[in-house]
Amino acid sequence: MRFVGTVVGLILVALAVWPAAGASNDLALATFPPSGRLDYKIVRDGDDIGTQSVEFIRNGDRLTVRTHANIIVTVLGIAIFRFTHEAEEQWQKGRLVAFKSKSNDDGEPCDVALKLEGDRLRGTYNGQKLDLPGSLIPASLWRPDTVQQTVLLDPIKGRDRQVSVADKGLEKVEVRGQLVDAHRYAMTGQITRDIWYGPDGQIVQVSFPGKDGSQVQVVLR
Repeated sequence: MRFVGTVVGLILVALAVWPAAGASNDLALATFPPSGRLDYKIVRDGDDIGTQSVEFIRNGDRLTVRTHANIIVTVLGIAIFRFTHEAEEQWQKGRLVAFKSKSNDDGEPCDVALKLEGDRLRGTYNGQKLDLPGSLIPASLWRPDTVQQTVLLDPIKGRDRQVSVADKGLEKVEVRGQLVDAHRYAMTGQITRDIWYGPDGQIVQVSFPGKDGSQVQVVLR
């Protein structure tokens, strides 16, 4: 049983406050996201199986985004699947300058380390060399322009992933016991996610199929 990519797509997005096309992303990232932390629960077929937190830290023109996720699937009290993920993104003036992550996918280690060198992101995945376009955005999804991309950086394996995104309009979604009007986007291709953004722009829910056919949801707490 595999849940590779479970933690992809759980993070804050602010479409409502992001500049229009052609506006400066430097200006946007100077004020968004604000420093702080978001917490989510991860649910599989109605059962809680884990948590994820995302922390935003500002220092001048630098932004650090740290993601922590922990998943345990049990049957009759026995753990049958475990997944952990730790990632750190370093942004400066709107550009990704460094990325690193360590994951354990049910015993399979995944270690990514990248740094911006000129117009390329160079580094390693499990010791093997990586050389990727410097314009790639990680599929952590917190940047609002993620939904405008056709290629994203896989934060677990450091690969480029082809995607398409469709606007599905507004839907009612329950958040912390209250119904809100959320904007739904459907991502397909090498990453499959349905993502709902609340009125304030943050992700309130993510849904996607597990590789065993189960349905996984990520819900803002």
